[in-house]
Amino acid sequence: MAPAAGATFRASISTETPSRQFRSWYHIRAGAMRGAPTPVIVTVTCNAKLNLFLKVYGKRPDGFHDIISIMQSIGLADTLVMEDSDNEGIHIECTNPNVPVDESNLVWKAAKLLLKETGRRAGGLRVRIEKNIPMMGGLAGGSTDGAGALVGLNRLWKLGLEDEQIIRLAARIGSDAPFCVVGGTSLVRGRGDVVEPLPEGIAHGSLAGGAFMLVLPPVQIETKRAYDILDESRHTQVRKWEALTSEYTEILDGWVRAIADGAIPAMFHNDFADPVFDSNPGLGAVYNNLRNTAGHAVLSGSGSSMFAWFDRAADAIEARDRYMPVAGEMVIVVYPVDEGVSIEG
Repeated sequence: MAPAAGATFRASISTETPSRQFRSWYHIRAGAMRGAPTPVIVTVTCNAKLNLFLKVYGKRPDGFHDIISIMQSIGLADTLVMEDSDNEGIHIECTNPNVPVDESNLVWKAAKLLLKETGRRAGGLRVRIEKNIPMMGGLAGGSTDGAGALVGLNRLWKLGLEDEQIIRLAARIGSDAPFCVVGGTSLVRGRGDVVEPLPEGIAHGSLAGGAFMLVLPPVQIETKRAYDILDESRHTQVRKWEALTSEYTEILDGWVRAIADGAIPAMFHNDFADPVFDSNPGLGAVYNNLRNTAGHAVLSGSGSSMFAWFDRAADAIEARDRYMPVAGEMVIVVYPVDEGVSIEG
């Protein structure tokens, strides 16, 4: 089930009251957390995200940047298979040999964080990651796995954590992780810790039946380096978040109207595009090819993935088929979905 429109999720401590209580999808799909029997195995689908809009403001005192972003969950996903193990410790294996399976993996960090915060005895845990989302592609591949681990282990270990607790923990493992728990079509702000589902998501309503053409160049861009390049390119100054209220309202209202009107490409924007393409000319060429094929193109996150939207899925498939013979990178068609992670078991 999609998150409640109008709800505001804050991972950081806040005195503000959400406009409507968020009802998490996993209460519906997996049954009540605190009444369900502890399963032997939990399987979690962890969807990737796209940044349909991303504006980066100044660096905060805590070292993070303030952002305003419209994020969208898509049906490109990793799968986590989690079970208790007789072997002590956290044991992770992954179908992609390039993914680290040590303490740097966000699944590992999520498990350790839950153990610390809940006081649960460590015991043994085995996690298999079936990896489909490219690494360092601007699609939140690591963050969605970390978010999925929090939700899945809450079920596996029968911890009974509330929605807000999971969101708050997610912010401690990655800036995209709170959105990956909430999912759907949401406005994300702060450093990524404030997630507001939009009244109408892209997966339903006037835009139902559309699809994204997603281009996946074989280039990895480290997020911190991308922020450094952006800062160097424009000499970003620290600005107080409170001073940006009017701009936030304008962006939110503009996106609500664009979705209602079925005209979202005109709202696409990413502050990382120019500095990333300037420092990676090959990516700039890919961007131009996609734009020439689709009529528009936008970078996701700090890259390198980029995409275009089509109101009809058939048109996205046709454009992909025209693009692929001249492309040196993977091109797929993906659909918007209304959840970040989903659980079974």
